Formats: sequence, structure tokens, C-alpha cells
Amino acid sequence: MKAERYYGIDVGGTSVKIGLFQGETLLEKWSVTTDTSDGGKNIVRDIVKSLPGPAAGAAMAVPGAVLPDGTVNRCVNLGWGVCRPTDEFTALSGIPCRVLNDANAAALAEQRLGGGKGRRSIVMVTLGTGVGAGVVLDGRLLVGARGTAGELGHMCMDPLDSAAACTCGHVGCLETYASATGIVRLAAQAGVTGLDCKQILDGAAAGDAALEAVADRACDLLGRGIASCCALLDPEAVVLGGGVAQAGEYLRKKVQDAFDRYAFHACLGTEVLLATLGSDAGICGAALYAMD
Repeated sequence: MKAERYYGIDVGGTSVKIGLFQGETLLEKWSVTTDTSDGGKNIVRDIVKSLPGPAAGAAMAVPGAVLPDGTVNRCVNLGWGVCRPTDEFTALSGIPCRVLNDANAAALAEQRLGGGKGRRSIVMVTLGTGVGAGVVLDGRLLVGARGTAGELGHMCMDPLDSAAACTCGHVGCLETYASATGIVRLAAQAGVTGLDCKQILDGAAAGDAALEAVADRACDLLGRGIASCCALLDPEAVVLGGGVAQAGEYLRKKVQDAFDRYAFHACLGTEVLLATLGSDAGICGAALYAMD
């Protein structure tokens, strides 16, 4: 691993996390507020102003599609349209910079350093407000022709479920069932209101029958979606991360059991694992991408 210093930058809708790395070692980390005013035009400038000094390179993980040539194809949460933020970053800082999708950054980090360490091919599924995924095959990120490889959350599970309206404009997408908001929605359909996702899963793990039925439904659909994904990609393991995955072994086992029910026989034996890097996955993955 290279000895030069690199910046890993994880651009979120409320804050930007930044880490300074030497090889795989995180030397220091900090954050700046994400200024989404005026179409997010101040975000890159604020990042550069926070940097303590020069580095051999940097990479930015962003919440949107990134084309293979480094063009960001809209980040709604940042106010960005089609743009090339790395050009501005390098012009202001003098530091070469790359850009990648934030789910891809997390996948790269977990494959190299985290829950998928030791495996060449993984699918990293991030369970938060939505459902995202990043794919690493034979040690390399799978990006796709339009930068949208790994959009597992928009796999259609039930095109006739009009109650499961997705933000993408379709219905029945996986994230309407297995994300934090999707699990709360399923609970409300079952007559349970006033609880957030963590409370629902904690209650399910504690033996509440109504809440366990909600967890079973979400995990069944998630396992089915992952099984379909694995039939196409054949990874060695699937890594679950994000806020919902903090339910830990309870969630992991349910998803593994559902996967085993639906998986193509040749994919049986694929492990469902838990992510280990937490909120540092984005900066770690971005730094690794800068070093590649």
C-alpha cells in the first residue's frame, strides 16, 4: 500500500466527512457542514478550505450516479445537477481527485478492510432511508455504463402493490419494504404506528409477535432480492451495512434464512455478513479509490 497521504471524502446531505490517510491508516478525520444553498455551489470550496495540507490524491464519495468518465449525474440531496466536482476540487487545491458513488465507496472499503475482507467479490447492501448497493467483482468496483450498477433498492418486488410508492416514481421497489422508511411503512400497514425502525426491530427481537411479522416480511423480501442479485453476479458474500443493519445478528440471520429459501442452488453457501466499518466506510472507500 502506498505511503503517500490521501484524502477520503464522503459527501452527505447534512455533513461532509473527511479523512486523511497514509496507506490504510487513518491519521485524522473531521467534518464540515454541507451547504446545499445556491445549488450546492459552496460544497467543494468548503471542503478544500478545511484541508490541512497537500496530498498525493483524493477521492469524493457522493450520493448519486457517477459516470465512468467522472461526471456526476445529479445529486438531488446536494442540489447538484450534472457536474464535475473533481475539476473544481483540483483547481482549488492542486490535488488530483476522483469521484465515485457513496455506496460503491462503502463496498470497496468493506471488501478490502471490513466485513468482506479476504473475499475478492462481494455485494455490499446499505440499508438506510433507502436501499443501496455496491458491487466488487474480482477486486474491482462494478460501475456500469451509466454509473448505476448496484441499484438493488429499485429492483421491483411487486409491480401491483400501489401502496408501495417509491421515490423513483415506480411502485413495489425493494426499498419500499426493506429500508428504514419501508419497515416503518410495513408496521403502519399492520396497525403499529409511532415507532421508528430501530424500535420496530428491537421489539421484534424481543419477541413482539406483531413486530416480528413486520421484520419477517422485510427480511423475506430483502433475502429474495439478494438471491436474485447473486444469481446474476455470484459474489462470495453479501455484506449488510447502514443504520438498519445495526439490528445485528437478528437481522443478519433472518436475511440469510430468506436468501437460502430463494437462492439458485449453485449460489447456496453465499454468506450474508455484517459490515464492520460503520460511518467510516465512506471515507475509507474514497481513500482506497484515490490510491488505485
